[in-house]
Formats: sequence, C-alpha cells, structure tokens
Amino acid sequence: MATLTIWRMTARTRRVDQGTRAGAAIHRTLAAEIRSLRLMAGLSQAKLADAVGISHAELSRIERECAPATPIVRYARLLSVLGGRLSVRVYPAGTPLRDEAHARLLARLRGRLAPSITMRTEVPLGIPGDLRAWDARLETGGDRMPVEAETALTDLQALDRRIALKMEDGRVGRVLLLVADTHRNRAVLREFGRGLAARYPATPREALTALAEGRLPQASCILAL
Repeated sequence: MATLTIWRMTARTRRVDQGTRAGAAIHRTLAAEIRSLRLMAGLSQAKLADAVGISHAELSRIERECAPATPIVRYARLLSVLGGRLSVRVYPAGTPLRDEAHARLLARLRGRLAPSITMRTEVPLGIPGDLRAWDARLETGGDRMPVEAETALTDLQALDRRIALKMEDGRVGRVLLLVADTHRNRAVLREFGRGLAARYPATPREALTALAEGRLPQASCILAL
C-alpha cells in the first residue's frame, strides 16, 4: 500500500510539473506575440498600455516575460487592440488523475471476470509521444479489449467523442465503457444512451455473460456496475 501511495504522489507531481512548464511556455508565446504585433503596428509600449488601461511598466514586464501572473483577460485585451484574437483550446494529452471511487469501479469489474481473464490498468495507447492511456484492458488468450471507466457521467456525447478518437488512434475495434451504477448515471444513460446504441451494440447482459464464461464481448458495450 505504501508503494502505491508513493507512486500516486509521484505521478501527481509529474503532472503538476508538466502543467507548470506548459503554462510558462504559454506566457512566453503570448508575450512574444504581443511584442511582435505591437512592433508591426508601429505602436510604442506607452501608447498600447494606455489603450488597454494598464501602466507602461506592466506592459514592459509582460513583453519581457516577467509577469507570469498576468490574467488571461489582459492578454486577450492586448491582442484585441493589436488586431488579434486570443483563442484557447484544450487537447487530450494524458489520463486524468483518478480518485478512489474510480479504483472501486474497476475492482467491481474485476470481480465479474472469469479467472482466465486478466485485467491490466493504465494501459498506454502505444503511440510514441502520446500520453493517453486506457483505464484498463481485458485480456484472455490473444484477445484484448480496452476499458474506459467513468464514475460520474456529465457530457455523454463529449465522452463518446473522446473514446472514439482513442479507438481510431489506437486502432481498436471495440471498447467496454464501464460506468458507476448510480441514480444520476442511469438517468443520463436513459436520456442519451439511445443515440449511442449503434456504437455500443452489445447489451450489458451479453457482456456480463461473456466475461463470466471467460470470453470478451464481441462488440462494444456500456456496462453499469
């Protein structure tokens, strides 16, 4: 248990460090863009600062990359005055930090498996440089099936798009979407699950029967446990 705790803290620290480095790189990029656009427009720092409502000294610190706490709205205002538009988009780059509820959900799935089926957790997609991973992978003989586990469903369509992209990039033909059996999750599945029937054609009963018999479901499925 102690070893597992240390591993989790190390993984969390690595992710925080990666985020810190990414944030610093974004600040440097924005500072360089602001300076470049200002020079192209022929504006002095004093004139641009006055137009945005900040001090000349603050703008100087931003352009010199000495203002790492600059609010995002300030960057957006500076770039807007310079004829630019700040746009931000988040890309999947790894597996998110999970909680104990997530571990218990995977443990419930493990309890439904025949002895001949093994389950590995945190399985990388296997693409060089890609930090994404499946929450688990079921294996028996030469057959494999990835598992994506969710304790709380919010945007089911966004989740489906994320899984579909991982399937395409990882060249996977089927997946088991494991969901915690809660009242809220059941309500979400009732409301939006029909739209996913074509992508997840195997029924929960078919999936559980196969897993209990030592087989993997032959098609993708959504399983609430």
